[in-house]
Amino acid sequence: MTTTKGRSTKVPIVLATLIWSFACAPRVALPPGTVGRIAVLPPCDAMGAPLDARGMATTTYGAPVQSLGEILVSAAGDEITRRGFQVLDPGLVAAASGGRVPASPQMAAEIIASARLDATALFIRVRRWDFAYPTLRTNEIIASLDVMLVEPTAARVVWEFHRPPKPVALHGELIGSQADVVAAEEVMREVFASLAPRP
Repeated sequence: MTTTKGRSTKVPIVLATLIWSFACAPRVALPPGTVGRIAVLPPCDAMGAPLDARGMATTTYGAPVQSLGEILVSAAGDEITRRGFQVLDPGLVAAASGGRVPASPQMAAEIIASARLDATALFIRVRRWDFAYPTLRTNEIIASLDVMLVEPTAARVVWEFHRPPKPVALHGELIGSQADVVAAEEVMREVFASLAPRP
């Protein structure tokens, strides 16, 4: 009886401690002067290859479908901008870099340095991005990715975030690229939550 009571008392305390530690996780402030502008580079997959558009060329109305890479670049840029950082226009980055897709943080630094862009590279590696069910519609996506800010001169990682494979709730059933857009926005909010806003 005493053992059972002891366990039942300890469990809420342990849970409360874990919840408190996650809720109070400190935000990481970048060292002064390390990041001025940010260039968001096209993401690669777990093998270092460019991401595709899930095999779809157009929507029902004939409009071009954004690739998953384009969706993630847009969502990352929007979230970084909200945190007070200046983000280079993706078109400018693509033109200056020749549209190269980095397969590693070191390659991301090399691309930015060789393109002579005065910016810190944002490298994104998508390890997993799958619909939870094998259908065109879904209410969640399983996502895992690595995101790093890389100082191009020394190819030094100044900030990073690693998201393990877990569901991204879409708050409703969506189809195709709609699901990707909503999931990308949710993921990038989570990714950059630990990055302190620029003063």
